[in-house]
Amino acid sequence: MAAVLSVAPLRSVAGEAPGDWRYGATLYLWGAGIQGDTAGGAKVDVGFDTLISNLDMAFMGAFEARRDRWSFVADVVYLDVGANESGEVPVRVAAGATGNVNVAASVATTGWVLNLTGAFTLLRNERASLDVLLGARYLDLALDFDLDLAAAQYAVTREIVATQVSWDTVLGVKGRAILDGPWYLQYNLDVGAGESDLTWQAAGGLGYAFDWGDVTLLYRHIGWEFGSDAALDNIAFSGPLLGGTWRF
Repeated sequence: MAAVLSVAPLRSVAGEAPGDWRYGATLYLWGAGIQGDTAGGAKVDVGFDTLISNLDMAFMGAFEARRDRWSFVADVVYLDVGANESGEVPVRVAAGATGNVNVAASVATTGWVLNLTGAFTLLRNERASLDVLLGARYLDLALDFDLDLAAAQYAVTREIVATQVSWDTVLGVKGRAILDGPWYLQYNLDVGAGESDLTWQAAGGLGYAFDWGDVTLLYRHIGWEFGSDAALDNIAFSGPLLGGTWRF
């Protein structure tokens, strides 16, 4: 299949002279939840509704540079999420007697996901395109949980911190299949390893092309599996993604 595609005709986009650099800037909203397990067996399950209601800061975007068959993409996701709750909980201390325990809890999640890839176009015509890609994926994720319990003169504090940093090499494919008029299907698949035991990404969905760029609605999943000495056993981000790309 690769041999056949490598000799398939590569056609330039209308109005694009061979050798010209073309660029694309994308901003997107990824409604991703976070699921995983820590090395100690604790479950991580944060839904997108929880993330968005406690979001302190976020950035999701990508930049592409393309020339002839070659293209280079930097895709960045940054999340800073924090929540704090406190109150009094009645606790039974003796027959017919209760006492109040002051409880304060805070949860913070900070994370970077960076994809840096270079791609070579094997096929591009009026009906489809197919690129093979090679690159690197970076993950920097910190989970911090603080719990304070206080009753009378007694106080207990507990903190759980799980931090995971990983650089991995990835290999995959991406492309699109033209449907009718400006509509098309878009896909992206890759797999890799390095400082993690395994990382993979799968994304696919529907796109609509305008004169100025594209609007896409995809479902995207990125996951990692780590070794026995890591703070996390596995972690994954998955959910729908709505993006807009401006081409120039």
